[in-house]
Amino acid sequence: MSTVYIYFKRGKVLMKIKRIPMLLLAIVMTASVFAGCKQKEAEKTTDKLDAKQEINIVGYDYTSLDPSVVSDAESFTTLNNVMEGLMVEVSKDGKATNVLAGASDMKKNADSTVYTFTIRDSKWSDGVPVKAQDYVFSWRRLCDPATAADYMYFLDEIGVKNGLEVAEGKVKPDQLGIKAIDDKTLEVTLAQPTPAFEAAPSFKGLVPQREDKFKALGDQYGQDITKMVYNGAFTVSEYQKGSKIVYKKNPNYWNAKDIKLSQANCFIINEPTTLVKMFETKELDMTGATGDDVKKLTDEAAKGTFKHVTGMEASVFYYTYNTKSPILKNAKVRLALSLAYDRQTQIDAVWKRFVPAYGLVPSKVMLGTSEYRSQVPEPLKDVKDDPKTLLAEGLAELGVKASAVKLKMIFGPATSTSKAQGDFIQQQMQKNLGIAIELSYAVDGPAYFKARTKGEFDICAGGWGADYNDVASFFPLFTSSNGNNNGKYSSAKYDELVSAAGKEMDPAKRVVKYQEAEKLLLVTDAAVSPYFYKDVHSFQHNYLKGMYLPLFGGYYDLRGVYVSGKE
Repeated sequence: MSTVYIYFKRGKVLMKIKRIPMLLLAIVMTASVFAGCKQKEAEKTTDKLDAKQEINIVGYDYTSLDPSVVSDAESFTTLNNVMEGLMVEVSKDGKATNVLAGASDMKKNADSTVYTFTIRDSKWSDGVPVKAQDYVFSWRRLCDPATAADYMYFLDEIGVKNGLEVAEGKVKPDQLGIKAIDDKTLEVTLAQPTPAFEAAPSFKGLVPQREDKFKALGDQYGQDITKMVYNGAFTVSEYQKGSKIVYKKNPNYWNAKDIKLSQANCFIINEPTTLVKMFETKELDMTGATGDDVKKLTDEAAKGTFKHVTGMEASVFYYTYNTKSPILKNAKVRLALSLAYDRQTQIDAVWKRFVPAYGLVPSKVMLGTSEYRSQVPEPLKDVKDDPKTLLAEGLAELGVKASAVKLKMIFGPATSTSKAQGDFIQQQMQKNLGIAIELSYAVDGPAYFKARTKGEFDICAGGWGADYNDVASFFPLFTSSNGNNNGKYSSAKYDELVSAAGKEMDPAKRVVKYQEAEKLLLVTDAAVSPYFYKDVHSFQHNYLKGMYLPLFGGYYDLRGVYVSGKE
């Protein structure tokens, strides 16, 4: 998003599962700037197009262009614009929904266990036709233990036959429930009817991949932009880490005739105030904001100077506790930390926006025909335990004195926002619990993700954004073997509840299982401490048209963007 980086893994699952992904994470608040607002997927208009269809917006460093190994929102933003799966997310009647993209047709059998996709006539950026076999290769790579993907268990999560068995190395990848009937026909078989499957085909980890390119590039696959091929609306034409990424229109995209934008120059800047200044001088065409800048830009937008897009995003930010830490292995200590700071006070002091979070799942995310949050109260709101008493009991069980406790807390790059957040938590823990917090800031996003993945923390600031519109996109993240479960939380009961809920077709029974799992995760075991649900404040100059900010996936989708009235 763009001006505020709030690093986080986007996703849903890692399964065994992600289960991460989202790991929405850390805090550079630049990302929170855009994601989630629901504008129309493409503006049908008679606006006169400017001769120069080129824009300047915020960009993000990606960890890789290999769809099978990425799990952060920043990388998914790039994949959003250069790769395309069977379906893509659009907004219809104000709601996020999937429509056919790489596939031109989808059919299913009577019991919803076999799905048949017709692959659209389309080409890769080098002119080679996209085939059903490209999807088979990609999906097998995702759950192959040799890939070691964060989303290795994702296919099991959405019900694909043998997804779990392949991920655990019990059967070979060619036994996965996906096969190419011919070049244009893809068949997916589920182990059982699964509620989340039809919401998942837009996930960027499921886009096609060329086996010939993978074999030819070896370790450079996903790294060398000049040798990668793309099947999306744009290609990566330039990338300077920490500085700039450039997307150019892909002339071989199947719907190139409707892509108006020729180039997007995306500047990688972590400091929110810098982005706002560049927006005000029109060096940037779109930005987000935090702190006092939100009100300033909101007031100016009310005058018609530029557009202000608002909404809520399907993401939650939280503090992950390293359950293997000598101190934080105790659940009472973890709950004490979770209750020792006031969420609204933190928001007012640091961001001056967002909504306090007392649950794992934000609004907008569905279970059946209703939002999960409308059916289940946030579990932490009902907790009345005294954090000082909990801490004393927990430390007594460990044989440790509060004065001897010092916990390491990691963040993304140091910005005015991330430092304000760190200072707030440091002060709150010292004042309310008498324990010391050591603050550590990463040099950049990739370094932050590396430290988090390696468990080099006691407390980690991060978050998670749903990969698709089903509550199942959140809970697998904290199952025992999920690759994105960076706090190493492990509970057989939690795993069982999440697995059973993911397969349950009765919405009333599903919600009961998820409700129990949420309370177990946040209260009984206190493995993570949610602190806000992300809202959207995207400021866009009036000449920037058609920008779509996905509710699920990366921060923006440029397919419908065009420029009218800048010249």
